Amino acid sequence: MIRIAMRSFAHHRTAAITTGLVTLVGTILVTGMMCLLGTGLAESTVAADRAFLVQFPLIMGGWAVSIVLFAMVSTISVALTGRAGEIAGIRLIGASPRQVQQMLVIETAAISAITALPGLATGYLVGWIVTQSIRSVGLTDAASVFAPGVLLPALGVLIVLAASVLAAWIGSRSLAHRSPVADASPPPRRRTGRRPGRRRRITAAIIIAAGLASSATVLAMDPADVLTTAMTGPGCVLVAVGLCILAPELVATANATLNALCSARTTAPSHLAAINLSAAPDRIRPAVTFLTLFVSVAAGTLSMQGIENSVGTANSTAQVLATINYFVVALIAAFMAIALTNNLVASITQRRAEFAVMSLIGSTNAQTQRMLIREIGAATAISVIAGSVGAFVTVLPFAIVKTGNPLQAAAPLPYAVTIVIGVGVTFGVTSLVGRRTIRTA
Repeated sequence: MIRIAMRSFAHHRTAAITTGLVTLVGTILVTGMMCLLGTGLAESTVAADRAFLVQFPLIMGGWAVSIVLFAMVSTISVALTGRAGEIAGIRLIGASPRQVQQMLVIETAAISAITALPGLATGYLVGWIVTQSIRSVGLTDAASVFAPGVLLPALGVLIVLAASVLAAWIGSRSLAHRSPVADASPPPRRRTGRRPGRRRRITAAIIIAAGLASSATVLAMDPADVLTTAMTGPGCVLVAVGLCILAPELVATANATLNALCSARTTAPSHLAAINLSAAPDRIRPAVTFLTLFVSVAAGTLSMQGIENSVGTANSTAQVLATINYFVVALIAAFMAIALTNNLVASITQRRAEFAVMSLIGSTNAQTQRMLIREIGAATAISVIAGSVGAFVTVLPFAIVKTGNPLQAAAPLPYAVTIVIGVGVTFGVTSLVGRRTIRTA
């Protein structure tokens, strides 16, 4: 299987590049946080700075690993969709589903190993820049020099490697278990009498409930307590993750909405978009996943920090929390842009044959592109709504405790900034890649 994996890797450079890009950025972020953690644990670090230099990278590193895992599962799933015929052929000559998964895991591990060294080197640079920035604003003492060591940054590389292997195993499971004689059929399921996806929905409900509980505990706290921010931030992340797990249900909602609009006023692009959403919802599920994650976390964090700024707290602890919150938003935005771009490019380019057939039956390039824009428009609309609702309900207890006015949780500026960035990236990539793919098809 190792030989087959290496040969397959050589023939799928585009998929390897997209996977490698996500892995590289993930390695940079995780090793950068590990460099800060190493600095915090170093003997040369001032004792007063130790708590911050340990807690900050642990929080950010944990979120970075979670985002890397989400991004890689989605990226690998989309990349493998275009290899269904190849994997079906491997199954037909005798490979078991487990062997197919092992082959894909080996490919992903090889890509992660290639990106390890540049990711580690850049991670050191990022750690040094963050350390200097923290020191320049007075959050740490000048005597606390950058001293990451070797073991913790290397551990960060191993963590990303393990996350990529896990993502490859999860992302390839469905395709590896698909019937090789009918590659469009879903993987076989045991007859348990349960509805498909029930376990996934229960998991999403538990995660969302945990996030809401974390945010609701703020109602019992003193408004000046820093734990109000510390409990609301993870609540935003947990609710966003739970909504991402419900991406298939969100896509189904978008499809139902588009069908309702088409029944009122039917146009050819809208009708085709509705059919595509019904027949192949997995095409836009990555866009829904990453947009929902971005809108929920970014809007919630910015809204929370805006409320904190309006209260007027200006001590060192508040500055630290503000730094963490803004860094979280920047991290989520960067990862969302990279992962969303990779997934959109992969899913659109894999539809070249479909676009060619549409051209042969009389569809113009403009009509095909409008169809594609309507598909992404439906995904964007449901993602913005779900993410905004998730952000509002998690920040609501924080707004009540801090200001006494629940409407502060719906301040328009954080939501507007987040939505404009997310929608701009989504439609920008879709328009550019879609136009080029449709024209060449």
